[in-house]
Amino acid sequence: MRKLVKKMTVVLGVIAMVLFASTVIMAVPAFAGADATFGPLNTLLTGWMQGSLGTLLGLIAGAIGLGSAMTGRWGYMFTGFGVAAGSFYLPTVIPTITTGLM
Repeated sequence: MRKLVKKMTVVLGVIAMVLFASTVIMAVPAFAGADATFGPLNTLLTGWMQGSLGTLLGLIAGAIGLGSAMTGRWGYMFTGFGVAAGSFYLPTVIPTITTGLM
C-alpha cells in the first residue's frame, strides 16, 4: 500500500509539472490599453461623459441625492452622489488605469 501511495504521488507530481510548464509556455501576453478594437466607441462615450451629457447626468444624480437626503432616504442619497461623482471622475480615471500612467 505504501508503495502505491508513493507511486501515485510521483505520478501526480509529474502531471502537475507538465500542466504548469504547458501553462507557462502557452501564455499569451496581455496588452492592457494597447488594443484599439473599441477605440471609436471609447472616444464616443468619453466625449459624452466629459461633455454636456455627463454634466447633465451629474446634475440630475446630484439633485436626486440632495432630494433623498432631505427626505431621509440615505441609501438613495449615497447612490445619487455616487453616480454624480462617478460621472465626473471616471472618464479621466479609467484611461489612466488601463494605460498604466499614474
